[in-house]
Amino acid sequence: MSEAALILAKAKQQHQAGRTDAADALYLQVLTVDPENAEALHMRGVLASQRGDVDAAIDLIGRASELNVENATILSNLGTVYRSSGQLARAEACFRSALELRPGAAMTRFNLANTLAAQGRHHEALADYERALQDDPGNPGIRNNMAAALKAAGNLKAAADLYRGLVDEFPEDAMAKCNFGVLCMDIGLPREAAALYRAAIALAPDAVEPRNNLGVTLLELGAFDEAVHCLREAVAQDPAVAAAHENLGNALRKVGDTDAADDAYAAALALQPSAGVRVKRATLLPVVVDTADEMEAARRRMADAVAALLVDPPMLHDANRDVGVTAFNLSYHDTNNRDLQADLARLYSKACPSLTYVADHCVGSGRKPGRRLKLGFVSRQFGTNAVGWCFHGVVRFMPRDTFSVTVFRIGPSDDPLWRRMACDADSAVILPVDLSAARQRIADEKLDVLVYTDIGMEPMTYFLAFARLAPVQAVLGGHPDTIGVPTLDHYVSCNLQEPPDAADHYSEPLVRLRGAPTYYERPVVPDPLKPRAGFDLPPDVPLYFCAQTLIKLHPDMDKLFAAILDRDRQGMLLLPTGYNPHLMEKVKVRFARTLGAAAGRVRFLPTMSHLDFLNVVKLADVSLDTRPFGGGNTCWQAIAMGTPIVTWPGRYLRGRYALALYRLMGVTDTVAESAEDYVDIAVRLATDDDYRMELEHRIEAAAPRIFADMTHVQSLHDVLKQLVEE
Repeated sequence: MSEAALILAKAKQQHQAGRTDAADALYLQVLTVDPENAEALHMRGVLASQRGDVDAAIDLIGRASELNVENATILSNLGTVYRSSGQLARAEACFRSALELRPGAAMTRFNLANTLAAQGRHHEALADYERALQDDPGNPGIRNNMAAALKAAGNLKAAADLYRGLVDEFPEDAMAKCNFGVLCMDIGLPREAAALYRAAIALAPDAVEPRNNLGVTLLELGAFDEAVHCLREAVAQDPAVAAAHENLGNALRKVGDTDAADDAYAAALALQPSAGVRVKRATLLPVVVDTADEMEAARRRMADAVAALLVDPPMLHDANRDVGVTAFNLSYHDTNNRDLQADLARLYSKACPSLTYVADHCVGSGRKPGRRLKLGFVSRQFGTNAVGWCFHGVVRFMPRDTFSVTVFRIGPSDDPLWRRMACDADSAVILPVDLSAARQRIADEKLDVLVYTDIGMEPMTYFLAFARLAPVQAVLGGHPDTIGVPTLDHYVSCNLQEPPDAADHYSEPLVRLRGAPTYYERPVVPDPLKPRAGFDLPPDVPLYFCAQTLIKLHPDMDKLFAAILDRDRQGMLLLPTGYNPHLMEKVKVRFARTLGAAAGRVRFLPTMSHLDFLNVVKLADVSLDTRPFGGGNTCWQAIAMGTPIVTWPGRYLRGRYALALYRLMGVTDTVAESAEDYVDIAVRLATDDDYRMELEHRIEAAAPRIFADMTHVQSLHDVLKQLVEE
């Protein structure tokens, strides 16, 4: 054996033992003796790659390959360093050349497949993953990456099957569990994703990715406190991971801690530029504020930030993934949101041009005569909630001589009301949670009319609305505010609830329907009815129930509450705790300042079942509507329970649902015209039993007019038919 060969053998021994400095010195010694020793050059290049010196690795391994053109291992390693440097075309060429020399090299083929996948050539990559698995069937890494390619190619079922088999066969593989969790989130299975992430954390407690992903999933599941805790842990584990800071900001935003959310977004941007985080930070608004001035200042900051971004728009690849929030909290301001919402929509259209997709059937000569019109209703909220209760009847009773009705829900659900809606429609479609895929799935239906029952409460339907997916597109008042998106042809509201200047409140042309605000089935009074003691409520004091989410408690409402509790020194104000105890604590702090000693007569009710909620409404003496954003669903419920609602109509649709219902009933005794009037009516109802009982009898006699209103359905039918024919 030559001297160079002996030194090379020692060098490889040192290399394998992890003594890299000693190995490198020996490789240099070989090259001193034999400057064109391909293997020494090759192994020095491998060392350079391991140290992160990619340029040196490419130079050394490239020279080795020129000296030994028939060595498949050298070619494969050269491909690996090219791929790590982002030179994917050169990497692909090296891997293909290596495979010509050694076709059965499973890892080389695996690396080729990875390179193809990195170029977005997922279908080509799948063929090479399949071949690599044939050569090395027990390799979990190949199966894991193949599942990722199947997912990217849109074959989610095959990807899920492959991941499921992988986690079953390799229960200790934390990465496979984590990747399967990501897929479960993409197909709308957050509970399954959470279980997989928890298992991955148990296997790899120091890994940031599964903990970060679990925090995101917990946020989706509504476990807000746990999500914040989990994401704080992820940030503490590795403060250099920008995504963990961003997701923590998202969670803090959700629980209403906007100052901390802004800090988290700032930390994310300091680590890594992000167009999505810039937009999220610009649109950050407080949920519960101490004063109206604070609310107005936050609004001005947002308007200025959006205006600045419009001048230099960030580039978003997928607005739903990159941003994934709406300007929902604007609706709680007592201000016209038309211009700001329109500016925000212009920003998104500039930042993410793919949002403005146009379906093929929307370009051309129009529909074929002689067939029923195809009408679609879409919402993420279809189920047992306010949106489901408010729009199930519209879907069910829309006349079928004109329309074939399809309902679209985003993500799977076993909700019983969704199942009923699906049965009552001509067809039902579960949309994928990916924006582009959902957009295409709706386009495939070739609808004549697409109706969004609500836009603004969650991001997916908001960003869907930017696309032209039907020749006629409209939005209903499930979220009672303008949207600002130019592809929405009409905002469909109710004539009884709109003020005279309503057209100025919308960027969309306003349509006013006859009848009730929607078709709403009358809720049944709980039977048996629990007494006050069943909810730990005093038996002999007037109960004022403000049955609204705490987000609706504009600071000006505190003046009304304070005046009521001051006039009625025995009265008790009831409020629901809601989904987020953090908001309750913020409200309590505010009440301590604004209500003074009367804050002791405010009771926050724990989360309860729907039947128990109706039971408490029935037990209350008075239902207090909020202002400027009032109740919708809760107005129908209060009237059904026989509890009078005191309302002071706001200037915009969002504060005028109770007014519309009372107008339709012809009973407007509890519609106030001022703050003083509101307080007078509320206190008289709570303290004058004869007056309240007489009014309750009149409301009960008139209540059938507002429930199951076919006038609304027929009016909507007539309007949609006319809009298509125009």
